[in-house]
Amino acid sequence: MNKENVFKQVFDLLFAPLCFYAQKIVGSVAEAEDLVEDVFLQCWQRSQVFEDTEHARFFLYRAVRNAALNVVKAKLRLEQKHHLAGMLQEKNEQSHLESIIHTELISEIYNEIATLPKQQRKVMLMSLEEGKKLQDIADELNLSLQTVKNCKSRAMARLRIQLSKENWVLLLALIELILSD
Repeated sequence: MNKENVFKQVFDLLFAPLCFYAQKIVGSVAEAEDLVEDVFLQCWQRSQVFEDTEHARFFLYRAVRNAALNVVKAKLRLEQKHHLAGMLQEKNEQSHLESIIHTELISEIYNEIATLPKQQRKVMLMSLEEGKKLQDIADELNLSLQTVKNCKSRAMARLRIQLSKENWVLLLALIELILSD
């Protein structure tokens, strides 16, 4: 019997069971059939020689198993990439939206600070933008520490009335952040 006939016999004998075996691993009949066909094609192209039917069976089941596991691993990697890409996109969109909201809130706070009387505005800006301590502001403006405290206290009271609750909380958080540096 020539090589081609032997190969055909092995194919006819094992193709269906190998497809069933591969289907159990990859979960799809079509993928399983393609995978088994590819394994047989590779064997043909490499001129694989089988000693007997048992050798062919052992070799082909192992080859199909390895190929099926590679397909499953590739699917998992692809799913993970899609999942990660989706998460990154969602995070970027959320981050972008949060950035817009944050910028709008900060803008509103600074607009309200701009409406404060001159000395209160100066104290608030020096405190927020420059991160200066009250004593440093007092020294720089040639004012007493108590006067600077009073200015800041009046400015905060006025801002509390003018700002919405969310913006007031943001202002307090901003001040806390600056003071903790």
